[in-house]
Amino acid sequence: MASVPKFNSQSTAAEVAAAFPDSIKGRNILITGVGPGGLSETLIQTLADHAPATLYLAGRTPAKVNAIASSLQATHPAIQTRVIHVDLASFASIRAAAAQVTAPLHLLINNAGVMNVPTRTLSAYGYEMHLAVNYLGLFLLTNLLVPRLPQGARVMNVASSAHTISPFRFADYNFDDGKGEQLPEEQRPNKAALDGFGLPYGLGYVPPVAYGASKTAVVLYTGELARRVKGRGVAVTCVNPGPIATELWREMPEEVRQQVFANLRMRSKEQGVADYLVAALHPGLSDGAYVENCEETDVAPFAKDSRQAQRLWELSEELVRDKFAF
Repeated sequence: MASVPKFNSQSTAAEVAAAFPDSIKGRNILITGVGPGGLSETLIQTLADHAPATLYLAGRTPAKVNAIASSLQATHPAIQTRVIHVDLASFASIRAAAAQVTAPLHLLINNAGVMNVPTRTLSAYGYEMHLAVNYLGLFLLTNLLVPRLPQGARVMNVASSAHTISPFRFADYNFDDGKGEQLPEEQRPNKAALDGFGLPYGLGYVPPVAYGASKTAVVLYTGELARRVKGRGVAVTCVNPGPIATELWREMPEEVRQQVFANLRMRSKEQGVADYLVAALHPGLSDGAYVENCEETDVAPFAKDSRQAQRLWELSEELVRDKFAF
């Protein structure tokens, strides 16, 4: 039996994809958050070089997704390219998007996200925007697509080391005025983690705390979904691609961004996408694995609590107004 390749923080997307070509060739793959300036372009190009059957390119801004789709069709005309318009803050948009996927889906890469929305902003459904886009939209879209996932399929969610900043705030998931002061101790932000990133502490709406709490939700959901779909032969993982200078940072004030960057070791897009592909393709990962620097690693204790994960699932069903029997 051939040994399973090992990768590290310096591995590139091309190296990882080349190690698992049979997990890409002929497969149907859906990627959310498609647009210029992020990791999606590098990811799409790397996957395309290994002949997937279909690439579903999903994003909020049609013109941006169409531009990437046109470029892909020009360089890889044999690949079926499908553009899906989806706003992950809108449950109606998510349902319409999921309905467009009728073929078996072998790989779902939940790449979309927002970060550091400067002021507390609510979606049309009344949910804080980090929660709405980074977690609730991901939860609903993924669960609607589970019936399309055949045995051997995989779901890969984008998490972040920022999950260490905050547990999920069950008592104040919407960051309502005044509620933060009443948070139980176990739901309060992690001051040590904030200090490590060079970020301020606060119990009210602090953008990095809202972002971190949404990513804790993603990690908890990854573990719970992995447990629920294991019997279907479907794997679920999540990834921290590390700090990469992409459009995701655009809302962070320049002085704060420079402070954060000074405390972090920045990575290239090729290295970040290598993390994506290890999480999406590597056969040696455990159920619900969290990948960082191209290796499976541990998460904060509050992000792997199975009771909290089940509690979050039940709350999420309530918030998206749907039930999922798997």
